[in-house]
Amino acid sequence: MNFIFRTYPSHPWLADWTFEPRGCNSSMRENSPGLFFRAAETVGRIAPSIDTPEWVLQIPIPQNSGINVLFNGFCAYFSRKKDHRGAEVLVPEPGVLWGRTTGIPGVTLAAELPIETADGVQWLDCDSTPALLAIRGDRFCLVTKMRLKNDAMRLAKSYLARDFEELVTQELAARDGAKKLFEDMAHHDALAVISAESMMKALRPAEGNIPLPWSQSSTHGVAGLDVNELIPLVQAWRLIDPAIAEQLISCALKLQTNAGAIPVFFSPHTTYSVIEAPKPLLAKAIEAVWEISRNDGFLETVLPLERRHLQWLLHHFDPKKKGIHCWKSKEECVVPGLYQSDLATVDLTVLLLTEIDALNRLRGQCARYRADADYFAEERAQLVHNLNNQFWNEAHSAFDKAYLRDNERILGGFPSFLPLLWNQLESGRKNMILDPIHESGLLPGGLSVLSWRKSAMDDDSFPILQQLLTFQALQISDPNGSLLLDFSRITLQGFVEWHTLSLEKDHRLSINPAMAAFIMNVQAIRQYRYHAKGGITGALFKLMRKVKADRFDLVAIAATLFTLFAVHTMYNLLKTPPPLEMLQAEMNSAYANRDAMLTIGWCRKIIQYYPEDATKARLLAGNILLLQGYFQEATPLFEQIRKDYPDSPGPMIALGLCLQQQGAFKEAEENYNEFCYIFEEIFPTLVGEINQFRQLMQEGFRSPPKWQKIYRYQLMHELE
Repeated sequence: MNFIFRTYPSHPWLADWTFEPRGCNSSMRENSPGLFFRAAETVGRIAPSIDTPEWVLQIPIPQNSGINVLFNGFCAYFSRKKDHRGAEVLVPEPGVLWGRTTGIPGVTLAAELPIETADGVQWLDCDSTPALLAIRGDRFCLVTKMRLKNDAMRLAKSYLARDFEELVTQELAARDGAKKLFEDMAHHDALAVISAESMMKALRPAEGNIPLPWSQSSTHGVAGLDVNELIPLVQAWRLIDPAIAEQLISCALKLQTNAGAIPVFFSPHTTYSVIEAPKPLLAKAIEAVWEISRNDGFLETVLPLERRHLQWLLHHFDPKKKGIHCWKSKEECVVPGLYQSDLATVDLTVLLLTEIDALNRLRGQCARYRADADYFAEERAQLVHNLNNQFWNEAHSAFDKAYLRDNERILGGFPSFLPLLWNQLESGRKNMILDPIHESGLLPGGLSVLSWRKSAMDDDSFPILQQLLTFQALQISDPNGSLLLDFSRITLQGFVEWHTLSLEKDHRLSINPAMAAFIMNVQAIRQYRYHAKGGITGALFKLMRKVKADRFDLVAIAATLFTLFAVHTMYNLLKTPPPLEMLQAEMNSAYANRDAMLTIGWCRKIIQYYPEDATKARLLAGNILLLQGYFQEATPLFEQIRKDYPDSPGPMIALGLCLQQQGAFKEAEENYNEFCYIFEEIFPTLVGEINQFRQLMQEGFRSPPKWQKIYRYQLMHELE
């Protein structure tokens, strides 16, 4: 059997993970839980999604199988030489579980109640969820939605007559955007895949008063969409399926009243309130989607809707037109603990200002509205004045002024950080905010970035929305991205720890769609990237495409290279060592262009002149020597790196390869074993490849087939 999902990232089995069909509405999910399925703690066991199930379906999955956990099924496969065993299972509709197996014992129902068995059919008649299991060759179908055996049998036969492989292929194709993104996120693909599947599971079709597909929130007692959760969701969906991101945005905007108000929480079958306003973030979300999709039809549709909504927001936060805007409730406020009635804070001003700017940038991109005058010009001028004059405290060099009924107060904390969201903030003031963060690692208000690295996600002291705004502000204002990379690295490490501990201790994972979307966003920001098919230069050009480099960027690059060349020439003339920064730039450039000889030359100069700062040079030189077959020459370089960076995964693998190909199997196994032990949960796909190297080595093979492909992983080119 061809395991179609084998190219999709794997994820360990999860207990209590529910399997839900694609396109299932919230009413069916809420009112008929017995028609859905839940994973038991033992791999391959599935029960109805109710509190006290009366039966369990047993699919005897081989130990050490690779597993794809999907929102609507799973795939498990075990392959060794010519031994291929496993199962593929999907839930095509409520109350139906359909699959196929190869090389494993038969699928069976298990229960304390009597089971009627005859001619490849098992029938269990019980009060809660009657079940019929029909098996035909390598395929099976479980039906739980029919009360009568004959009706269940007819439905099962209809599925057994269909082509299961066609459905599995369609499911993989539906994840094409996610699959491509996972290829770029090789470092944490297990965490990425379960996050994406959680987002897919939350999608609902148009239902009741909701006119378009929407994402169901898991943080409310009833089924509905949360517009504030939409912001991280849209940011993540644009990475894997921009069309869904567009639908989610359009759905929220079409829920607005004639006046432009959008309810924060909207349930398809209940009444709602528009007293509370959603966070002023929708225009920025639209812009993020537009930058990816470039869908003119989408832009023409949402622009007038967003304009009306923004008009309502400006009036809602300043109903008496005093020229200063205030949060109207604790629930609206970005930092609820700072809320007071009639308190004007800088964060609301910044969010409204950036909404107006984003809306006008979008208007300039739309042929239909391009000739229109700027939207909300007067309101924007007032917001700019308030930001630069009312909220800026010259004495403190910070945006820490606030106003309570016209009385000035000092209010620091997270709001004073948000002016970095405005891309036109004066550079001097921008640096005054950023410099203390660079020095202390603390955001305004004393919040340490180290507090983000936590092993439990039940700590809501720094909500996801605030973290997302932090990353967006740093993307806009951090000049070299150092803070952005540091913050995202620490945040992602926290998520990886939480993910790993959840699986090790509980075999469960409590992840809601908003958190899943935030994880996806942080991974994209972190840019753990590799180019799976095109080598090192592919990564460079992929980055250039991602940032949409134009001719002005190329001019800047050319000018920089010219400057480096001039500096290099000058230092050669003076017969003094060139600066380390210049040597590193030349080395990185040669490596990116796959110029082996030139790279080795620059690496040797760094090792000669700056031995204390030469670890990266040793890594790149070692990689080139290893790839060109100079195993003895590469070995001491990797050994030195392992002393300096003992926990860096790339050098562990590289040194293992060097030693294996010299016949030093015992020493190679030590490096391989250390990598697999430390990183089994973080890099499961890569660990699987290394285990194949180990198996071949046990059989006496020095050179694993196509071992060079290991260098498609970015971690082989980095020091962690």
